[in-house]
Amino acid sequence: MRHITTALAACAAFALAAPAAHAADYSFEGMLDDGPLAGLAFSGSFSFDSASVLPGIDSDLPLASFTLQLGTQTYTLASADFAPTAFFAEGQFAGLSYVDADSTDLALRPQISMIPGFDSFAGAYLAYVGLPNSAGVSAGFGSYSVAVVPEPASVALWLAGLMGVAAAARRRRSH
Repeated sequence: MRHITTALAACAAFALAAPAAHAADYSFEGMLDDGPLAGLAFSGSFSFDSASVLPGIDSDLPLASFTLQLGTQTYTLASADFAPTAFFAEGQFAGLSYVDADSTDLALRPQISMIPGFDSFAGAYLAYVGLPNSAGVSAGFGSYSVAVVPEPASVALWLAGLMGVAAAARRRRSH
C-alpha cells in the first residue's frame, strides 16, 4: 500500500509541476463574424518568452514567432508592419497586437490587424479590410480563442508519472 501511495504522490507532483512550467507556445483559431469575408475561419500560432510576464503589470512582450493562416494567405512576423506583441493587462493575457496593412491587392490578401482587449482577452479581435461586397462593405472583424501548446517535456513527464502509477498498481495485484 505504501508503494501505491508513493506512486500516486509522485504522479500528483508531476501533474502539478507541468502547469508551473509556463509554456511559451500557443495556438489560436477563430472565425470572421462580419463583413465580406464573414464565415471564413483563420488559425495560427505564436510564442514569446513567458518568463517575462509579471503578475499585476501591464506589458507588451515581443513575439518570438507568429503565423496566421487566413484563407490562402499566410501572415508571419516578417510580413508585420511593426513588431508584433502579446499584450498583458495586470499580468493576464489580453490578446495579440499585429498589423499587416501593406497589401495593395485586397482581393488576394486582405489587410489585417489583431487588436488585444483593453483589460482582458474577452475584448480581443481580428479586424480586416478586403474588397467591398455588393453592399459596399469592405471591412469586418472576427473573434478568436487561444490554447497552450504543451511542451514535449511536459507531456513526457506526465506520461512517465502515469506509467509509474500503472506499474505500482500492477505490482500490487501480483503480490
